Amino acid sequence: MLQVLCALALGLLLGWAEPALAVRFKPLSDGFIFVIGLLVVPIVFVTVTSGLAGMGSLRRMGRTGFCALLYFEAMSALSLATGLCAGWLVQPGERLDAIGAGAPAAAAPTAGVAWAHMLGASPVLQALLAALACALLLTAFGRRAAGVQRACQRAANGLFRLVRLVLKAAPLAAFGAIAYAAGRHGPGSIGALATLVAALYLASALFIVTAMGAIAWLCGFSLPRLLLALREELVLAATTSSSVAAMPGLMQKLEKAGCPRTLVAAVVPAGYSFNLNGSNIYLGMGLVFLAQLQHAPLSWGICANMLAMLMLMSKGASGVAGAAFMVLAASAAVLPAGSEAGLALLLGVERLLKCRVLANLTGNAVACLAIAAWSGQLDYRALVESGIGRRQVASI
Repeated sequence: MLQVLCALALGLLLGWAEPALAVRFKPLSDGFIFVIGLLVVPIVFVTVTSGLAGMGSLRRMGRTGFCALLYFEAMSALSLATGLCAGWLVQPGERLDAIGAGAPAAAAPTAGVAWAHMLGASPVLQALLAALACALLLTAFGRRAAGVQRACQRAANGLFRLVRLVLKAAPLAAFGAIAYAAGRHGPGSIGALATLVAALYLASALFIVTAMGAIAWLCGFSLPRLLLALREELVLAATTSSSVAAMPGLMQKLEKAGCPRTLVAAVVPAGYSFNLNGSNIYLGMGLVFLAQLQHAPLSWGICANMLAMLMLMSKGASGVAGAAFMVLAASAAVLPAGSEAGLALLLGVERLLKCRVLANLTGNAVACLAIAAWSGQLDYRALVESGIGRRQVASI
């Protein structure tokens, strides 16, 4: 975190003092984005395959599985829509007119033409379709294909370890990206990124307070008390930039709060693939930001394409450092033009977006308690004794 902040400050200073020299550092960010691009296709394939195939176990859980699937998909759609709407309302990318200069704005394709073009031109979407087909086959074979599903999961873990290794070069890439942006596009690029970061934090906070707060109230527990109970896990997630790091402590506290151990063991790990609300808000807002940089028309058809794409791609946004940026880079295929310049800019503030992991962790805690309540398995007495439940529901 400190290294990234220093890199941002140095890049901004160089871009302000020596613009001609600053733009020469662009290869640092270009090289980083190129390496990320090489990893996108295999990561999309193995994460989506293993993630969707893993949902078969949830379906066998009967009422609990139905509640979990319904909840995950509803909250994913709502959080993605929140990010898209926030990006459309704030419009941080519109402040960077210089990036789109020199290239005519792409015409807005119809939904059918857009998908046909993307399927033919994007290796990422081809990998996504292949992953969907493989996941269906694995689900159909059931336990006989369990070994293949586990192999995909191990491959995903290995690829994400490689991503974490690549991310060690993020400060250099961030320096190159910010230096180039400040040197070529002036202070407006920094203002636009600051607006994007502020809007993302605000959108995440509003989503937690409104959407998660409403669910907590309906299910008989207090969101502020839950956040207080999870303070150690929230600090751990923020400092490590990974909500997965806090998963063991989260599961223990949910069991103490009245959720059955079997339900916690099934719902929480699944939530780290299918219920990452903070990452979804970032994906929605980031994709709109990239579209605005390209001056791409955001018609209802394009927005619907974005939402449909992200509903699939977000299933690979596992709660580890760098995963959300990888998914955003892959999801940029839905746009009518290249997004390398915009991705390089987003890279500069990637490590500052702690709101994603905080929202992810909170969302999975709320999800487990809500699913336990709706499936009739939540022990309200234990919930109140843990300090999370509301006193008036102790007798339920």
